[in-house]
Amino acid sequence: MKDLIIKSIRAIRYLFYRHLDINEQIELVQYLNKSKEIKLFWNMNKADRHHSYEVFKRTQKITDEKNILILSLFHDIGKSNIDAGWLFRILSDLSIIRNKKSIAYIDHERIGYEILLNNNVSEELLKNYKENLLLQKNKHLDKTDY
Repeated sequence: MKDLIIKSIRAIRYLFYRHLDINEQIELVQYLNKSKEIKLFWNMNKADRHHSYEVFKRTQKITDEKNILILSLFHDIGKSNIDAGWLFRILSDLSIIRNKKSIAYIDHERIGYEILLNNNVSEELLKNYKENLLLQKNKHLDKTDY
């Protein structure tokens, strides 16, 4: 039941995602100082960018570790190749829909690693993504309802 509530809250938030304002964009560029990383971030859809920014802001309240803050911005990069609306996302998360697209959506963290790897981002980001998302959940990000 708790899982359903969390998924529902995320779905409602999804409906209200917006484009980031100029001050938010400037703040992000201060963290994403490599043009490849900036481009990858902006290639995500509006909802995933806004969600990642929200996770970034919640993470800032917990830690000032730059690597973790950057990771918070890319934790959903694997969703950028999946055209999925809010209802599809909920139904996939709840395992109501089980098809190739929903399996890719659920496996977005592994796909995200491949996207980062194929775009020659910093070794530091790759290592951090692998250690803190693929191999284990990050203790700070886990507290942010990412």
